[in-house]
Amino acid sequence: MRRDKVFGRSLSCLVLIGVLMGLVLGIGGARGTAALAPAQEPVPAAGNQSAAGPVIPRAYLPLVLRDYGPRSSRLGYCALSPRIDRYGAVRQLSAGWYVRFGVEDAAPRPLGMDHVQVVRIHQLTTCWPERKRDRAVCPYVNPRDYVITSPDSTSVADGLAKIATVASTNRGMLWFIGNEMDRRDWDGGGQDEMLPELYARAYHEIYHAIKAADPTATVGIGGMVQTTGLRLEYLTKVWNHYWYLYGTAIPVDVWNVHNFIFREYWNEYGADIPPGSSEPIGAMYMDEQQNDMKVFEDQIRLFRQWMKDHGQQQKPLIVSEYGIVYRHANLNKLNVVQSFMIQTFDYFMNTKDCSLGYDDDQCRLVQRWAWYSLDDNNPMFNDFAYLIDPNTGALTATGQTFAEYAGRYLDVR
Repeated sequence: MRRDKVFGRSLSCLVLIGVLMGLVLGIGGARGTAALAPAQEPVPAAGNQSAAGPVIPRAYLPLVLRDYGPRSSRLGYCALSPRIDRYGAVRQLSAGWYVRFGVEDAAPRPLGMDHVQVVRIHQLTTCWPERKRDRAVCPYVNPRDYVITSPDSTSVADGLAKIATVASTNRGMLWFIGNEMDRRDWDGGGQDEMLPELYARAYHEIYHAIKAADPTATVGIGGMVQTTGLRLEYLTKVWNHYWYLYGTAIPVDVWNVHNFIFREYWNEYGADIPPGSSEPIGAMYMDEQQNDMKVFEDQIRLFRQWMKDHGQQQKPLIVSEYGIVYRHANLNKLNVVQSFMIQTFDYFMNTKDCSLGYDDDQCRLVQRWAWYSLDDNNPMFNDFAYLIDPNTGALTATGQTFAEYAGRYLDVR
């Protein structure tokens, strides 16, 4: 090869490296500083309660390889599509984070937003993987055991190994263990049904697998459907059984709950009755109460009170799923959905109470929240609840309302 060609290529490489370094140190460095020091009130880390800062957005070099931009760290949404970046309008929402209810090794992060990993689990039954509601016909296996369904696994050991791999290559992420473990299956479907005593063991095994692979990870419980007396009985059983098994409080960096308003009747639609409970009836909500702000606020305070009673007040609380999902009586209207969204956003953003809230966040009760949904246009669900039309990729009217609100609270750039 001719010497002048070698020299020319070397010089080109040096120029390219210089340009990239300039971008990283200049543009990239500026963005990194802004991401860690938001212009508005920051969402602080959990101080001495957690090894990792669970709610401050993180930025990693080289930023020139990422799509960063202004966003609102507190606001999020629940997504169906594995490629939310396929929606051209998704950046207009300016959300700070999203959850897709699974473990993903390389999830897209438009604008540099945070993605939450959710380990999916389920208690094994004699019918598994078929889902049946009737535990007399389809009982839990004995001895009690569970399966990890995301990441897809052949055994618990295989699932823990896969979780560790994802954690080690996606450092500093927020992880939830399970999703609506307190919801019993229905025939043909379900979430992550599990008796509270078994959940305590599953949480322990998965938590330590994550932390061993990535000590900077932040870990929280899976979101229960809602906060009611029966749901808190379930959570208290988890808490107590963890103490019984391991002689210490369950290690939770950030607490997490859903905040739906569903009726609790045995073997009926809604939230049903949690596994392990023999009660026939719990919260007797009416279908049209899905947007009842009094109930909504009471449930948040009830969960925060439980946290305080168990020495957990000085930790963040995330509401990782809520909204007006169904069409029940007079709810399938644009103005109803938009009004509820704005009222709840204002409540989360502005409600402070130092007797219950998180001191490091000016005593706010909730640090982050995720609207359901980004793109779920299921014909059985509310026509006005989703933010982006998955067929066109355009913002819906509700999406425009979300974007306008987020635009007033851009605290990461």
